[in-house]
Amino acid sequence: MVANTVTEHASSFSCNDTSLHISCPRNDSSISDSLSTPDVNSTVLEHINSLLNHIKDSQQKHALYSLLVPFHKVFDTTKHNIARTPISHLINTVSHYPFACRPYPQANKEETMYTLIQEFLHAGLISESNSPYAAPALMVKKKDGSLRLVVDYKKLNAVTIKDSSPLPNMEDTRQKIGRGRSYFSKLDLKSGFYQIPITDQDKKKTAFITPFGLYQFNVLLMGLRNSPPTFQRVMIHT
Repeated sequence: MVANTVTEHASSFSCNDTSLHISCPRNDSSISDSLSTPDVNSTVLEHINSLLNHIKDSQQKHALYSLLVPFHKVFDTTKHNIARTPISHLINTVSHYPFACRPYPQANKEETMYTLIQEFLHAGLISESNSPYAAPALMVKKKDGSLRLVVDYKKLNAVTIKDSSPLPNMEDTRQKIGRGRSYFSKLDLKSGFYQIPITDQDKKKTAFITPFGLYQFNVLLMGLRNSPPTFQRVMIHT
């Protein structure tokens, strides 16, 4: 498929300098018009187009589009089809009594919280709970102005045994990237933490309370003490 795309767009490879040259039409009225994509879902094409919106040069935009479309199946544009990894998150704690808090007041954010909780329930990220634990949940504004559900796990983290698995050293990473290389690639995992399940026996410890009821997480989330080491372990074994 890639070979056909390269041929159709008068493209050429250079083994000497490992370069790829792609000739693309200049008409930028619609990038998708320049490629025949009968088997590609329109939602996926819109998603790929949105990834290229920041590119001003029409030739560069067409070139990247022609390379991305043949691999359209790697783009997950669904909201609820979350993958699951074989590694689960453990919450090992010292001996303690379960603790419960009252829900935080949400003022004018209750409607947004309720909608988000319903989405999480539908996706299987959380479940209704009868756990003796109850950490308070709140809505926090993100950089783009939208709201994120956050759970205050300070009490749970205080009794959680630390996972000492090492995280990557940023200086080592910078040196590897800058060692005679002109380009590097990165992948933005969709809801990366949500792809890691929490062990059944530890789900009750993640219970959080809202004005609408008590819920617990089925998947890993930010805010738990050992979330980063678990995620890094998945990256190493992937």
